[in-house]
Amino acid sequence: MDFDAAFDRWLDRHAENGSAAAHFLNPPADPSVLDAAEARIGFALPADLRRLWLRADGQQDIFTIADPAPGRVLCPLFGTYSFLSVQDALTTYQGWLDIWDGGGPDFDESFNGEAHVQRRGDDPVHREYWRPGWLPFSDDNGNAYAVDLAPAPGGTIGQVIVIGPDEDLRRVLAPSITDFLADAARRLRAFGRSSGERPILYFDLEGRASAA
Repeated sequence: MDFDAAFDRWLDRHAENGSAAAHFLNPPADPSVLDAAEARIGFALPADLRRLWLRADGQQDIFTIADPAPGRVLCPLFGTYSFLSVQDALTTYQGWLDIWDGGGPDFDESFNGEAHVQRRGDDPVHREYWRPGWLPFSDDNGNAYAVDLAPAPGGTIGQVIVIGPDEDLRRVLAPSITDFLADAARRLRAFGRSSGERPILYFDLEGRASAA
């Protein structure tokens, strides 16, 4: 399955669950913005990440949308993780890079210690808190789904991983964003609903809920 087919199926699955996610996506990013992003981080963007941002430059903040119409519920695009714009992704990346640079030789001891970061089995991802090349495309209160542009031996450039202050288990969720979306669409199921005024629904992309 190519990226566009996977992304369209992903949006269709949201619609089937009452979310008009496509309606709340931002306009596409300009290709020049993606070229500038590559120059800024020093890594080439995977083709499907470029395609993702060329389809939409992130999503509207669901917590500021008063009415979910034409759908019935609002939801982050990636389960519990909101889809970041290119600029927000770069801002988040730079924040981590500043911490990494500031930590210098003490970063490993402070953040990567055995008591902090683990790796799931033989997943080909570095057992580190953060490293250059981990670019987020989504966010949930500082935690993120990210593309790994500097994978461990045996890994794939562009594989999707989980990072963040509440995520101490480094694991590979999919070898690419395309595979991540295709797999998520096959097993999309509700994870929880907000109890506030806005009808916000979250979806399980990591097997938290029991299989349907």
